[in-house]
Amino acid sequence: MMPPPALQDYRKLGVIGREDIAAATVLVSMAHRQCEEQPDLLAWIGFCLALRSVRDGHTCVDFDNIQEWAAGIEIGATGAPDWPLQPTTWLASLRAVGSLVGDSGSRCPFIIDGHLFYLARSLSEEQDIADVFMRDSCRHVRVLLGGPGTGKTTKIAHDLVERFSVLPAEGTWPRLGLAAPTGKAASRMTDVLRQRCIEVGASPSVVTAVTSEPARTVHKLLDYNPSRPQPFRYHSSNRLPYDIVIVDEASMLSSSLMYHLLIALADDAEIILVGDPDQLASVDAGTVLGDIASFRSSHFSRHPLHKRIEELKIIHRAKDAPGVLALAESIRAGDVAQTLTVLQSGHTDIQWIEPTNARAIEELVAEIGSHAKRLQGAAEQTDLDTVLRIQQELQVLCAHRGGFTGVSQWNASIETKLGIPPATSWYVGQPVMVTRNCRSLALFNGDVGVIVRSDDSENRFEAVFGQPGQHVRVPVSRLEDIATVHAITIHKSQGSEYQHAIVVLPEHRSRIVTRELFYTAVTRAIKKVTIVSPQDVLEAAIKKPIRRATGLIERMS
Repeated sequence: MMPPPALQDYRKLGVIGREDIAAATVLVSMAHRQCEEQPDLLAWIGFCLALRSVRDGHTCVDFDNIQEWAAGIEIGATGAPDWPLQPTTWLASLRAVGSLVGDSGSRCPFIIDGHLFYLARSLSEEQDIADVFMRDSCRHVRVLLGGPGTGKTTKIAHDLVERFSVLPAEGTWPRLGLAAPTGKAASRMTDVLRQRCIEVGASPSVVTAVTSEPARTVHKLLDYNPSRPQPFRYHSSNRLPYDIVIVDEASMLSSSLMYHLLIALADDAEIILVGDPDQLASVDAGTVLGDIASFRSSHFSRHPLHKRIEELKIIHRAKDAPGVLALAESIRAGDVAQTLTVLQSGHTDIQWIEPTNARAIEELVAEIGSHAKRLQGAAEQTDLDTVLRIQQELQVLCAHRGGFTGVSQWNASIETKLGIPPATSWYVGQPVMVTRNCRSLALFNGDVGVIVRSDDSENRFEAVFGQPGQHVRVPVSRLEDIATVHAITIHKSQGSEYQHAIVVLPEHRSRIVTRELFYTAVTRAIKKVTIVSPQDVLEAAIKKPIRRATGLIERMS
């Protein structure tokens, strides 16, 4: 069955995509062969929106806020495509296609739940997440929230040391599973947790018990293998063997991955979620930590989850950069006026440059080029600790990958200043990032290194990864998925920190430039942050929090 021609008008406006129309056509054709139902245009749009929702980070379509999906439609304008704002209008069209749309509990591919419209699998996963969290009045759940540098890992280490310092009567400590969304975060989690345990005075036996199993990605913890009929080895019928599971950087966990983790927990296992709900959310659908964080509000003071949430607010990182701290807080609060006040207050640790200020841009580019040359000089001397320290001193963070203000353009400009010929594969002082996990080398997506000459030959190159005092050298011949990172995207910087972070926003407003993106970028800075952005783009970012349609809060409350 062919979709109505008018559906293409909505595709051209960006409301739906070509792939959404194709998938909806398959489903409608199957239904039509069974009962010859004829969906009207609104139903077709609704199906496409539901199929697109996951791609846009939503778990459902929220008909109470349907105008947010309107994209380029001027609602009410003469000649504009029809776009009803009343949920009942949409729901009536969808319910008319009974072979595809049902209520919660039915076996239809699309489900209506109140004014929310789901793909059946998304609803099922969301219901199971709520059920696991609310089990036994949330006694098995603990949530630790806090911004960068508030001491979340130190708090976890202190609590674990206290718990592990007394051997249980049965003679064994609880088995601890450590996890994070990415390989880089997992690797850092193990190292930092071990160091924090030592700092708070743990005995060697307790340190060993706490870190007996290294942190892994959540996929690795669940033993994910897409080639198996059941991709996850651990699931509802084969539970994880841990008494306590701690997940760091939990804001990056998608709804679907959180579902797979929760259903794999043993019934008596404790789960501890650690993260910052104000940072960037998962690339995939859902904002589970953000939804959970809503229960810290006094509005939910009588809810069992409220007392299971602890929030750390004192920032220890960047304590010598009061401007950076004030800027981060004003952005987090969504206060445009206060943000502008901070930016214009004369703090020496903050610089704001309008792209039209050619002289300031030229000086900034010269500073970035000077840093790149210092890195190159240190790499020539092969003082590896100095190389890694200089690399972490300054980083350009871009909102976009392409375009005039994007990563590609900045990388090319810096390499031109260094005199690097185009298409050069490797050169001394080249900062590089691993873009896909390589377990054979113990390198993970997001790990950053610097190219140096091999000790064996000046014509051979190696990459040095790690931290000053703890690094490894890898021949470039063994590196496969690598990108040059004089500049990186803000998304890729999450979890890292730099002495000076240079944040470059686009020249025009962009849907991906949100409050959380801006906040994440600013909070990468330890001593100084430089913002390159027009005022209107900056203001639009602060006013635009990530809003993802989910029903998890209502489902748990």
